[in-house]
Amino acid sequence: MDIAVGIPTINRADLLNEALVKYAKCWPTMKVFILDNGNQKIVTQSPNQKVFTSNINMGVAASWNFLAEKAFSEGYFRILMLNDDIELDRDEKEIRAKLDKYPDHTLVVQDGTWCSFMLPKVVYDLVGPFDEDFYPAYFEDNDYAYRVKLNSHTEMETHTILNPTLYRNSMTIKKDPTLNKKFQDNEKRFIAKWGGKPSKETFKKPYGR
Repeated sequence: MDIAVGIPTINRADLLNEALVKYAKCWPTMKVFILDNGNQKIVTQSPNQKVFTSNINMGVAASWNFLAEKAFSEGYFRILMLNDDIELDRDEKEIRAKLDKYPDHTLVVQDGTWCSFMLPKVVYDLVGPFDEDFYPAYFEDNDYAYRVKLNSHTEMETHTILNPTLYRNSMTIKKDPTLNKKFQDNEKRFIAKWGGKPSKETFKKPYGR
């Protein structure tokens, strides 16, 4: 098995349910793992769509780790991670054809934010899990991108095949602004860990050790 899909969600089941209808049609064979952090009413549209629930908000990093490890434990070599407020309404054969061109040590991100990215098991094994200290959200992606850059055996590329066909930015925060209350704390944590803001890092090892 090659690629599965992972979608964490906490409060936008309304948008996710719309996307799942389309995914059932354009991804007839791809497994879709959904982690619900908000006890929502998620309506699956295919036997390939499976929902896991959490009694607490695990946060973005821990949710990504959970979904990645679930997919990899079931034999998938890559996971396509998506936000719940976007749609990637592209044929699975087209997605595979584009992503298959990249070697296993390459993390592929959409041409913009990390609302859509493809994580290979090789990269996850070499770089490690996402840093769950960045809670509940923000800077976990910047942290991982820099760690991929530091690792001599991994790399990161961008590709428009992962650009959402429907992009709705930060709809989770729009519905519940309190989920963004630790943004500045996470920024300070990132600076302390890497010696500067994203793209201004100075440390080669966490916290300059």
